[in-house]
Amino acid sequence: MLFNLLMILLTLLILSILVVVHEFGHYIAAKKMGVFVEEFSIGMGPSLFSRQGRETLFSIRALPLGGFCKMRGEGAQEDDDDAPKADQPESLVKDDTENTADAEDPRSFANKTKGQRFVILVAGAAMNILFAYVLLIVIFILRGANPLQALGSAAVTTVNFAGTIYQSLYMLITGQVGMNEMAGPIGMVSMVHDFFQYGAVTLMTFTALISVNLGVINLLPLPALDGGQIFIIIIEKLVRRDLDPKKANMINYVGFMALMLLAVVIAVNDVLRIIG
Repeated sequence: MLFNLLMILLTLLILSILVVVHEFGHYIAAKKMGVFVEEFSIGMGPSLFSRQGRETLFSIRALPLGGFCKMRGEGAQEDDDDAPKADQPESLVKDDTENTADAEDPRSFANKTKGQRFVILVAGAAMNILFAYVLLIVIFILRGANPLQALGSAAVTTVNFAGTIYQSLYMLITGQVGMNEMAGPIGMVSMVHDFFQYGAVTLMTFTALISVNLGVINLLPLPALDGGQIFIIIIEKLVRRDLDPKKANMINYVGFMALMLLAVVIAVNDVLRIIG
């Protein structure tokens, strides 16, 4: 029982590290592009500790479930219908005023060029892939390769990991594998348990694979993912016209709900696989 609890905690730690790495990629790129980052958090939920930096509030939160990078103006809408109304409650007028201020702020994410927003959105996935590459370099050095060989072997392995993930997605789309063969966080606990039995290096290799997986999945052109926003930016660039913010938000909302439903289905499959 204690060992199973340790495996759950280890799984949460791995997932949290990878999500924080992802969000740190967004943070670095946002700062480079001149976006005001309001908060960078490790964990979710109630704040346990926070420290105000020169601009950004850095915090540690109670739930070890990843983290977030809150950028000013991310997801902001510029719509006259949302302007403050005289008959609105004071709190709503205040919120609308803040949104209007964000819309006019040159350091708002929403006011950056499409190219700058593209870089910020891609940076999260890129950081996951870079993290996996560095981790694989360490792994190959631990296995006895010299640094130069480790650099090459890690690059090849990173590319192979990405190829394997794309192949798995293709097989899922074409029906060669079923949904019941996919694993989510619950199923990952079992995998962490299995890889843990073979030692730290094997578990590190599995972590690198999951990091590449997180990067690749986030670049897919699906609503509610970074790739979905990147896809919209590319379409807007091609047609030379911005998508209606309300329509974009609706697409993201529907996509988010679909992803949540998929997560529930995968979780159910994980439980059935464990108890079966």
